[in-house]
Amino acid sequence: MKIKSLVFALFAAMLLFVACDVISDDDRLIEVSKPLTDRTTLLIEFTGNRCPNCPGAAMIADDLLDTIPDNVIVVGMHPAGLSFTQPITPKVILQSKEAYDYLVEFGGNVSTGLPVGVINCTKFDDKYLQGSSQWTAQVFDQCYVETKCLVELQHAVNNGNHVVTATLNPKVNLESVSLMFWLLESNIVAPQNMSHDLVESYKERNPEAKEQAGAITNYVHNHVFRACLNGFWGEELGAVSEPTTKDCSFSVDEKYVADNCSVVAVLLDTKTHEVIQAAEIALGAGAAH
Repeated sequence: MKIKSLVFALFAAMLLFVACDVISDDDRLIEVSKPLTDRTTLLIEFTGNRCPNCPGAAMIADDLLDTIPDNVIVVGMHPAGLSFTQPITPKVILQSKEAYDYLVEFGGNVSTGLPVGVINCTKFDDKYLQGSSQWTAQVFDQCYVETKCLVELQHAVNNGNHVVTATLNPKVNLESVSLMFWLLESNIVAPQNMSHDLVESYKERNPEAKEQAGAITNYVHNHVFRACLNGFWGEELGAVSEPTTKDCSFSVDEKYVADNCSVVAVLLDTKTHEVIQAAEIALGAGAAH
């Protein structure tokens, strides 16, 4: 039986400054059905701390996580080199070159307006990059598709190193797959520019938020992409037809708070890079989901 849920849906309306999407606060509630499959969808959110409309997209992502927490994983990428991702304070650096390289892989460049997202590394209407008003429908569209493989993760600490073990349980014979591990960090408190139209919605969710000069000074950045742990597109596994286990051993850079970090494992089609399945595991109690 389908379980009815409510999920926030904010719609993109116009461009601000250099093509920064403005997200309206109207007509945000829509009725949807909770996915019936065990597929987990990967939402890559290209965002920036100087983008005043990106918090609206983050609220859409948060509502998806609240509504279908077992069926969606959000990764916030801050591409280096864009005007919207330049640090507001030198103490907190959210941008990365790898995030920019992924943006380019999906058809973006230094002039790409934020926020935009990529769902399961899949094209919709012949393009990867999608405005945030499309995310809810596209994520649910992917969640209704039966997964070809389950991915289960375990975490341990061995001599100071973290070890994440991924167990693949294919439902069908997979011809050519790759397994990718990413490190994320959450609970990063740093300024975020915010459109006046979004401030009240954000304060409703975060009563302790402090506004100053068009920014939330104590904004909490979650799911921030920090590093590729085993290569840009991961490790090629070739064909997989039976349960397979892969370990990823790594240390967490001292710049990051390990207790706030998580690891996302992404099983990809090696040729197309489309996501087959994704999973996430926290390294500590401070990691957000």
